[in-house]
Amino acid sequence: MRAEEMRRSWRDPRSVSLLGMGTALPGPPVCTAELLERLQSHFEVNVRRQGTVLAARLGIRTRHISRDLARRHEAARGGDSNAELAARALQHALRESGCRPNDLSYLIAHTTTPGRLLPANIARVADLIGYQGPFVELRQACTGFANALVFAMGLLHTPGCGPVAIVGSETGSVFFDPHRASADSGQLVNLLQMGDGAAACVLAPALGASAARVSSVFHGYSGFGLEPGFSLAYGGSDVPPESSFPEFVHDYAHVAQHGANLFVDGLRALRELGIDYGGVDYIIPHQANGNMGRLLAARTNLDEARVFVNADRVGNTGSAAIWLALAELRTRLQAGDSVCVLGAEATKYLFGGFEYVHT
Repeated sequence: MRAEEMRRSWRDPRSVSLLGMGTALPGPPVCTAELLERLQSHFEVNVRRQGTVLAARLGIRTRHISRDLARRHEAARGGDSNAELAARALQHALRESGCRPNDLSYLIAHTTTPGRLLPANIARVADLIGYQGPFVELRQACTGFANALVFAMGLLHTPGCGPVAIVGSETGSVFFDPHRASADSGQLVNLLQMGDGAAACVLAPALGASAARVSSVFHGYSGFGLEPGFSLAYGGSDVPPESSFPEFVHDYAHVAQHGANLFVDGLRALRELGIDYGGVDYIIPHQANGNMGRLLAARTNLDEARVFVNADRVGNTGSAAIWLALAELRTRLQAGDSVCVLGAEATKYLFGGFEYVHT
């Protein structure tokens, strides 16, 4: 039975203003049938039957990918690299916010699939948007948004700080080896579950009730002593790639056993921040799959209609997922509507979130 000891988390009740958001998705949506047809026509890998069943079980109908799946190993298409997607998302966010790139005091990025390891992926993003200020890049997946907010909150409450931008981006499809789809069911699930994309936001010191508000940021770690639930095999100085191609490894049984606890820890953090999740208008959960609304509603007694999920259409976009979901949900909100975010990450079992109030 799970111990009930307090999970340590960073909690910040302060508020900042959200000035604008932007998104970027690579190419048109690719439906499951088309994705499986590409494996058959380009690589003679026929996994249509099991792939169709898996996609239905995941509740994911379409996703966007940054590669063409024309060759076994290929980079992202021109214009759809990780940095280019991040730059497009940032440009949209800056346009909505009314800010220019060099109005920013700081630029924070988070991704698990950078175009290159060094210099940081965000260095190219800065060049693409014409930004000449300081930046930092977090190597983090589905709760990268929360860690980025922790640092942004500190910056934005520093006297004299101007706007701060955050961008999350993923191009994980380039790590998929089509030949492995029939040999390893886990790799087939990764293909069907994941999506590529980027999303960004521009934040500023609190401007009062006239601006949308982000507050009650939290981020914590539940995975002490646990093996990773999701990892990237090969690469890094501990496991140099040699002749092996980088590949995502997903321990589905382990995630099923421990993943739900991340929502328990997240809800506890919200309560400690004085937020009753039952009183907010919407919940955005971790976008693992298209069934997250039903799964979370069953565990929390929430009305499923109040749980916003877009993974059924864009897949699990990792570091971009929460920002992509919030950007879409914002287009449907009324002034005063509130949203609680419950992020979760299986890499080493992290949780995080925040409250958003719309204007």
